[in-house]
Amino acid sequence: MSRLPQLNGKAISDLVWLQTSFIGDMILTTAAMAAAKKAWPDVRQSVITTATGVAVFHDLSFVDRTFLFAKRKGSFFSAIRATSGAVRAWHKSVPSTANAVIVQAHKSFRSSLVSRLTGLTVVTYRESSRLPFVAMTRLHLVDRVIPFHEAARIAMLLEPLGMNREKILAARPRIARTQVESGPESKSKSLPGSAKALRIAIAPGSVWGTKRWMPERFARLGVELLARVPDSRIILTGSPDEVALCEAIERKIGDRTRVENLAGKTALKDLPALFSGFDLVVTNDSSPVHYAAAVNTPTVAIFGATIPQFGFAPLAQKSKVVDAGTLPCRPCSDHGPQVCPEVHFRCMKDISVEKVLEACLSLFDIPQTQPVK
Repeated sequence: MSRLPQLNGKAISDLVWLQTSFIGDMILTTAAMAAAKKAWPDVRQSVITTATGVAVFHDLSFVDRTFLFAKRKGSFFSAIRATSGAVRAWHKSVPSTANAVIVQAHKSFRSSLVSRLTGLTVVTYRESSRLPFVAMTRLHLVDRVIPFHEAARIAMLLEPLGMNREKILAARPRIARTQVESGPESKSKSLPGSAKALRIAIAPGSVWGTKRWMPERFARLGVELLARVPDSRIILTGSPDEVALCEAIERKIGDRTRVENLAGKTALKDLPALFSGFDLVVTNDSSPVHYAAAVNTPTVAIFGATIPQFGFAPLAQKSKVVDAGTLPCRPCSDHGPQVCPEVHFRCMKDISVEKVLEACLSLFDIPQTQPVK
């Protein structure tokens, strides 16, 4: 394969990724970016992203530049004009980037408008072309193949540039494993016990209410894991918005000598190093699934309102999915609403502590020989 991607017979020197979605989507986009760099070593890669994205893409060896899309500051159109203007100015200032291409991984109206206004050729999903003003630009459209994992669906945007399907399907997220910085907001303190203690992370949060397993069950799971996994420690992790949730779980587990609550205490750029130090991550269908995949940490993912077939199953080599099985109302939406539309919330209530515990112990090769108390 050429050291640069090709489009319409012309070498492409720069791929400008447009990804302003959720953190998990950003992490999954790194799979395609890493695959592009491996296939085309001389390609330069930039990212148009949010302030959160700047932190996510921090220190990645295959990202050369970031363009900040401050979509929460100022008016809707001022943010779009500022971002597209910055890309146009960059493109004009560097003659060697005449063959830059926008790779639009986020198919929203806002992202489509930004990509249109840059004036560059755009590779994006076929759904994005339905916007009337986008149809006027130079577009190369890709089908969003539903059975594929989202990491592969994003990597499919590289197919018009010459990436073959084998490499697309093999793409896996990659994030930098830099050292966790010292300081009260980002340092993980050492827990008492052996240096070889197994570190089990519990990430109980999610932006979406129906993706969250009940906190009392996470707490019972923590108690059982401490009892059954020799020399183990529990680390609770989450965003600043999830501090109260993690504190409640910490209180219910009770054993403060073997539990550490890092919710709200770690910077985004520290998460790769933190997740690479865990021996197991137990989480809902949320971004920790993809952080764990990016550093190949064993994962147990709990799915409620959503299903793994949507393309967001764990990609770590050792992983398990736990769900309630077939229900007439499941899945109820792409993301999972804040409140169960049917009120009963069976998609989560039918997932027992025993079932999640069994999945966790299987990844440690420990049989579950006694009932959960």
